[in-house]
Amino acid sequence: MKTFAWTLVLVLLAIGGAIAQTAPEPVILEHAPPMGFIVVRSSTPGCEPTCPEWISAQGYIEAGTPALLKALLKKLGHRKLPLVLNSQGGETEAAMALGHMIRTGGLDTMVAKTVFSECAPDAKACGPDDLHFGVANPIGAVCSSVCAMVLASGVRRLADSRAFVGIHRIMLPTIKKIGGNKTIVLVRVPEWYERKIDRYFTEMNGGSWILSAMQKTPDDSIRYLMTYELLDLNLINEFGHADTHTSIDICKTRPPADNCRTVRQ
Repeated sequence: MKTFAWTLVLVLLAIGGAIAQTAPEPVILEHAPPMGFIVVRSSTPGCEPTCPEWISAQGYIEAGTPALLKALLKKLGHRKLPLVLNSQGGETEAAMALGHMIRTGGLDTMVAKTVFSECAPDAKACGPDDLHFGVANPIGAVCSSVCAMVLASGVRRLADSRAFVGIHRIMLPTIKKIGGNKTIVLVRVPEWYERKIDRYFTEMNGGSWILSAMQKTPDDSIRYLMTYELLDLNLINEFGHADTHTSIDICKTRPPADNCRTVRQ
């Protein structure tokens, strides 16, 4: 009997280990930096001189975030690069402004962490046109809270099964007097603002029960959605590996993907 019990324990541990490897926990940063936008070129060996490029969008979405993306898109001109998201959320109005800009610009969105191999954001660029190099890694990447609203705005939108897309109740910051002092507190959004959010998702062709699902999840927690839920809600409209937008293979087709560019060093 003891032998059977130990065997059962070992089997359960093995299963637990396998689950942990295939479903890593999202990495949550308590004090995420503000979101920045950087054009990244794949550092995967073998792609030069024609490599895929994308826009890294990582960090907390703030009121000034849309202006940063607007400036970058103006600089890029006619080029339409996929937006690679890794964010725990931020401000609702800013997220919707980003979403409208992304949809108007005809950009794709996906969830992945941009891992810089050289020429990181805080270093000088190491090539023409302010080149930075890295890879897009979906494992443990997060797009939660209002980031899901940004994800929904892409023309093509993708979340690898190894990434995490989470939702919760939308709250708005409000100034209240507590003990004679003015303090910023989070309050539930009024009905008119819920209708505004609902209209936003309708514009993005989102599922009819997105807002309902968000408002049923307490704001101090996150409901991470399964792939079938993401597809049902139309937060994503295709399923596949993150390489769908960033693999060097997409630059070897004829013609190459739109986000491939030839750079002669």
